[in-house]
Amino acid sequence: MNFTAPPRQLRGIALPGLKPLTSLPCDRCVGRSLNLCKPLEDARLRRLLALGGMRHWKRHESLFRAGDPMTSFFKIRKGIVAVSRALDDGRRQIVAVRAPGDCVGYLDSNGTYAFEGEALTDVEACAFDRRGFDAFAADHPDLAAAVTEALSSALKQTGQAMLVLGQLKSTERVAHFLCEIDMLYRQRHIGGTPLVLHMSRGEIGDYLGLTIETVSRSMGKLKKRGLIGLVGADGVVVLEDAKLREVGKVAADPVSSDVAF
Repeated sequence: MNFTAPPRQLRGIALPGLKPLTSLPCDRCVGRSLNLCKPLEDARLRRLLALGGMRHWKRHESLFRAGDPMTSFFKIRKGIVAVSRALDDGRRQIVAVRAPGDCVGYLDSNGTYAFEGEALTDVEACAFDRRGFDAFAADHPDLAAAVTEALSSALKQTGQAMLVLGQLKSTERVAHFLCEIDMLYRQRHIGGTPLVLHMSRGEIGDYLGLTIETVSRSMGKLKKRGLIGLVGADGVVVLEDAKLREVGKVAADPVSSDVAF
């Protein structure tokens, strides 16, 4: 006897006698294969998406504020988010720059957000109810393992940031930052040439523990040495990648591009 296999149904295309499949927004998201979405097939992704919905923020809008009651956390689909903490006098430290594929707003302190999240660009993200997510992850060990891996990545990045702030000189810090951002943006398919930082000199200073003037002087030194070119207010062209990495003390196997919370 000859058997004929049933026709293979393509996503979004209805075939006679077959129920059409509904596409997921995840299909066009760079984060589909990263972080907590990586181990999930479409059926479980739909359940995950049902825990919240799509949210949008304009540049400089706040996604969440330290001390506010935690409700949801977010996985970035588009845009850049700065995670920070501020002192009572207004000074702040940016502790992380997050890109598509990363999660933000997951860390809490006694049921409140532990950090602040600010959109450095227009941002689109999936929101997940924290309590609902924790219950869902408890029933799916592979998802819980993905969360653990992302948290481990965040700890490694924190250790790297402490080394940069504690040991590198100002120009070395700026060089390290440029290599870090260049690698992150390229891996998450953000922008091209020139490299648009999406951060002001002041925001870079808040990230590196430097003043605006010191950031500007360090950029000028790197430009004078022929390692970078400057384009407009926040555009950079990396001219000598290997030498810039050498100045910035960037390891051969950096951890800064790993997805994280």
